[in-house]
Amino acid sequence: MKKIIIALACMLLGITSMQAQEFTLEYNIGYGLYNMSEMKDFLSNAAGSSLKGVKTTDKFPGNFTHNFRAGVQIQQHQVGITFSHQNTSGQNHLADATGEYRLKVKNSGNQLGAFYRFHLLKERFSPFFELSTGLVFNTCKMEEYVRVDSQVQEENGTLTGVNVFFQPAIGVRYKITTFAAIIASVGYEWDPVGNLHLKGDRKQKSSYDANWSGLRVSAGIATYFKMK
Repeated sequence: MKKIIIALACMLLGITSMQAQEFTLEYNIGYGLYNMSEMKDFLSNAAGSSLKGVKTTDKFPGNFTHNFRAGVQIQQHQVGITFSHQNTSGQNHLADATGEYRLKVKNSGNQLGAFYRFHLLKERFSPFFELSTGLVFNTCKMEEYVRVDSQVQEENGTLTGVNVFFQPAIGVRYKITTFAAIIASVGYEWDPVGNLHLKGDRKQKSSYDANWSGLRVSAGIATYFKMK
């Protein structure tokens, strides 16, 4: 983690020492689809080994994403840092007149990394290619609830861990003015490495990982500030 932070800092220092043209700030809202295959297996196995009739009602569906970026653009090259937030959840559930059973798994991932974007044109409208990479900081909250008549039992646990991600993308930029632009892109996040463990105890590793791999689409607005 320290090495990545140092590398990002060195990259930005190297950029600002050059004759940078514009400092950029960007916000994108998007939508992501998430693999979560191991988490889906966990819910499926839990449903099969618990009370008869328990069904998986939520299977970690796609959800909205939020992305913030800061960078420097030099001619057709743009580099900087990126931060994103994404979340999804899964659930097993059974309820009737005599009671209720519920197992809820809530996953959230905060990405921190670096990006490089190459604009094909210097015009107001320009397609671009992009690559982002970095770390995903995961929090997985598990909540189990059982009610039989008036008797209630609840158990909660939290897993944390870090994934490595790569996200290639293609997109377009349209400059509304010299200092603002609309941006849209489509890409794919790939998490080749990931792990979860009990919060506060790295030795108690989970058999299941939070895999955020999947399609990403987004649109947003960017602002540009001239630099001397």
